[in-house]
Amino acid sequence: QTVALGDNRPPEAASLSARAAADRPLSVQISFRLRNPKALSKLLTDLHDPASPQYHRWLTPQQFNAKFGRTRAEVQAVARWLSTHGFRVLRSSNREIVSAATVAQAEETFATAIAASADGAMYANAAEPRIPARFADLIGSIEGLDNLRHWVPITSRPPRLDASSKQDKKSSIKSAPIRHRSGQAAKAAIIESSGSSPAFGDPAFGPQDLWTFYNETPPLNGATDGGGGDCIGIIEDSDYFDASVTTFDSNFSLPVASVTRVFSDKSSPGTNGDQTEALLDIEWAHATTPGAPINVYIGNPAFQSIDPLTDSILKAVTDNACGAISISYVFCGAPPSYYTSTLGSAFTQAAAQGQSVFAASGDWGSAGLVLSGSACAPASTQSVSEASADPNVTSVGGTQFTPVYDSQGNDVGNVPEIAWNDGHATGGGKSAVFLKPTYQNSVTPGDSMRDVPDIALGASNISPGFFWVDASGNLPSPRCCIGGTSISTPVWAGISKLIAQLGGGRLGNMNPRIYQLGALGNVSQSGLRDVVSGNNSFNGVAGFDATVGYDLTTGWGSPDVQTFEAAFLSATGSATPTSTATATATPTMTATTTATATLTPTITATATRTATATATATRTATPTVTLTPTVTATATRTATVTPTITATATATATATAAATT
Repeated sequence: QTVALGDNRPPEAASLSARAAADRPLSVQISFRLRNPKALSKLLTDLHDPASPQYHRWLTPQQFNAKFGRTRAEVQAVARWLSTHGFRVLRSSNREIVSAATVAQAEETFATAIAASADGAMYANAAEPRIPARFADLIGSIEGLDNLRHWVPITSRPPRLDASSKQDKKSSIKSAPIRHRSGQAAKAAIIESSGSSPAFGDPAFGPQDLWTFYNETPPLNGATDGGGGDCIGIIEDSDYFDASVTTFDSNFSLPVASVTRVFSDKSSPGTNGDQTEALLDIEWAHATTPGAPINVYIGNPAFQSIDPLTDSILKAVTDNACGAISISYVFCGAPPSYYTSTLGSAFTQAAAQGQSVFAASGDWGSAGLVLSGSACAPASTQSVSEASADPNVTSVGGTQFTPVYDSQGNDVGNVPEIAWNDGHATGGGKSAVFLKPTYQNSVTPGDSMRDVPDIALGASNISPGFFWVDASGNLPSPRCCIGGTSISTPVWAGISKLIAQLGGGRLGNMNPRIYQLGALGNVSQSGLRDVVSGNNSFNGVAGFDATVGYDLTTGWGSPDVQTFEAAFLSATGSATPTSTATATATPTMTATTTATATLTPTITATATRTATATATATRTATPTVTLTPTVTATATRTATVTPTITATATATATATAAATT
């Protein structure tokens, strides 16, 4: 007797009318449901309840798998079933089985045809796969029967224009390569501001402006800086240029970042079109919490298990090295079981281990993204980023605002924010996959489903726009202006590390406490600045209005960091984990440091925050790259890089470039 494995067919499979070749090879991964779900649910509640004896007694990965992974007999039973149908089992654990088969074997085993596009490039199971009834409570999802899942970085950035190309400030959609799960190139929308490059002289935010605007005590000179604990894990599918990070730090007088590569699929994929996302995530996570080390989990499509990003997420959880994880990508074309089981089990484990996971709500407003052809594109009906809607993930939206700068070009303090919607918009709405978690009851719309986002922060590449350092060939490229919820997400991950330092340990899923504080409706008590105007309508799809209290554009609003730190820790007890349950894993995996560009600058600093560096740096990886930049950064936010790039920011943050990426 067999049963259908529900929610394991991508909706877009209906558009495929041909048949996949019978001898096409497939890599099929079965993810198991977690065992003892009632006990697990109670444990998660207790771990986050200050009144419980289990409060913050986080599990190690070994403890979690022993309690909630499948038994050996269960795993062997599934492996035998696959083997009798011709599958070759490559490896197995109490959480998964990875196997190899052909399309013909998969069709016979799961009683479904594998449909394909006319050119054969895209394929998917035409119906829900069927499995033996005895495995109905054991198998959670089956990966590998389709290759429709795509993803896109959430980056709003300037185009690569030369200095003479001045245009009115507006947004446009450019194409940039992304990777879908088969490792083939695809095209997806990346938001770019056609009037905001180093040539256009727009005011913009640096780290010091962020600290002032959001009332973060400058994390320098012994102040709270996220140090003394573990790392921030950043999820990527591209390697990055080390000298860009070093230049960002020197331009803004930040301590040198401690960054470790962790190759989720054993080796570097090299750099690709998503390098900008990797640099942005690293630079702004470090700007928020310069004392916290950063692990960059980088997947490689050439050696992927599921796909580079999913592999990186799973690696960050199973390593358990970092107390915070930041995800700045949105998926499309995936079946619901991918979110509930493949990712969902990992995010549940992260919460049990005390890891705080942050995911961007997206830059496509109420529309979200769907698969269109071979790329993610804005939907024509309301949808959300389901990866950010998992109840054990904090979904991060975006705001926009017009800062006030002093005569030196520095932000002078907070002004009211509105929901980000100036060409692209903050993601938000109702999940189609996840039911409403308990912490959202009575304080969010009565829609029975998980609502996103939970919180927000500045995301517009126009108002205010954010500086970053990209890479141009083998040279760092200081640029302006960038944005997206991939700014707000690593910043919030950084804020969590500031709180963890103050509290003495990991925080776990921050959502229950965030919703307690948001319901107070008082920024002086909660540290959450309510955003009460704007909306996230996008692509002709009616959106949601920002309003008093929780809303589907900015959640509970943005942080007053100092107040939020104190409020989060008050009446919750110390966030100190016990020695019997806390993992102290160190990044001894496949991380390397040999690819780091070493700079030996001479820095002169004055009271006006001026730093001058002249360095010759040789990258030790092959090929060898020699850099001889001169970098100047002052309190008027002036940065100059030679020989090929010059960026100058005055009190009005005017930037000029002789060459662009």
